[in-house]
Amino acid sequence: MDTPQTTTTHKTYQERGYCSRPSYARIREALRACCWLYNQSLEQRKNTYLADGKGMTLYTQMKGLTQLRKEQQFWRDIGLPVARGVLVRVDRAFKAFFRRVKAGEKPGYPRFKPHQRYQCLELASVTAGMVKGNCIKVKGLPAIRIRPHRELPEGRQLKALRLVMHGRILTVDLVYEEGQNILAPVDTVVGIDVGVHERMTFSDGKTVSRRVLDRSRETSLQQAISTKKKGSNRRRKAIATYAREKRRNAVRNRNECHQLTTAIVRNYQKIAIEKLAIQNMSRRGGNRKRGLNRSMMEQTWGILFQQLRYKAEWAGRQFVEVDPRNTSKTWKEKLADYRTFVCLSCRHTEDRDVNAAKNIQERGWEYPAQPKAG
Repeated sequence: MDTPQTTTTHKTYQERGYCSRPSYARIREALRACCWLYNQSLEQRKNTYLADGKGMTLYTQMKGLTQLRKEQQFWRDIGLPVARGVLVRVDRAFKAFFRRVKAGEKPGYPRFKPHQRYQCLELASVTAGMVKGNCIKVKGLPAIRIRPHRELPEGRQLKALRLVMHGRILTVDLVYEEGQNILAPVDTVVGIDVGVHERMTFSDGKTVSRRVLDRSRETSLQQAISTKKKGSNRRRKAIATYAREKRRNAVRNRNECHQLTTAIVRNYQKIAIEKLAIQNMSRRGGNRKRGLNRSMMEQTWGILFQQLRYKAEWAGRQFVEVDPRNTSKTWKEKLADYRTFVCLSCRHTEDRDVNAAKNIQERGWEYPAQPKAG
């Protein structure tokens, strides 16, 4: 068996950032200014196309930024990578728009952003000197302290740096270039079926229980918002409290997904999953009942699939997505009850999700699943 070729990957270290109260105000000021620049750049591209029928390039807007820095002291004080990062985001949004148009998907033209929704400062270029020990230093921004919960890589090239404000919480995303961490090969193959009865069902019979979110605190916080006068400070604080609770739940779920997907990649050499159009399956994409739609969204299949993709590549595992149509109906069976299939010839009984997972495994790898008793 040939050893997989080692390739370079990018790994993100997300840490909590700390600074003084005036420093937080300075970061928010920079966010509002970058939001203004984002909207101005978007409007400039739109007006240029309407007037001349031609688009603008990133480098043309870079020249305009140079002129802006000559005219306004604020942009001379702020770091050039911070300002250029805004133009890179605009250019990336338009590239994604044209890619969707070419693919025949729903285009989704880039939107103007209110300052409340512009929460990220992304640097166009980074240097190793921006991270000194546990301190982040960027020109025009205050020094930010971090307390790494794991050791940052030494000698690795820093590829990207992002500062994100989640309400009153500042997070720092450090992206480093790292080589693959090839795991020792194992002789196991698995197909994975996802659902709302069980979050994940494996072809070897193992299951992961469905995620049930306790929404009682979120509901009480929403009710507290509704009792506050619009535009008041109390309402603003109530909204911030609700946003923090939503973020806590999202972080908890992301950590649970990391533990689950890491275990899958470690235990299986070949992994096959369904290629689902999750957005089309939700209530936005179809006429789904509210309860079913909420149960589907609570399972966060998209996060699980995304983590499996990059972790399998990083660990040297084989990963494939298969057509999910009729995976639970491929075998000759009749429906004994809602959860169980019975073979018409051999009378073997099988859970419908386990049967689907075995079919996904066979489709993905043309590898015989565990024999069906008969």
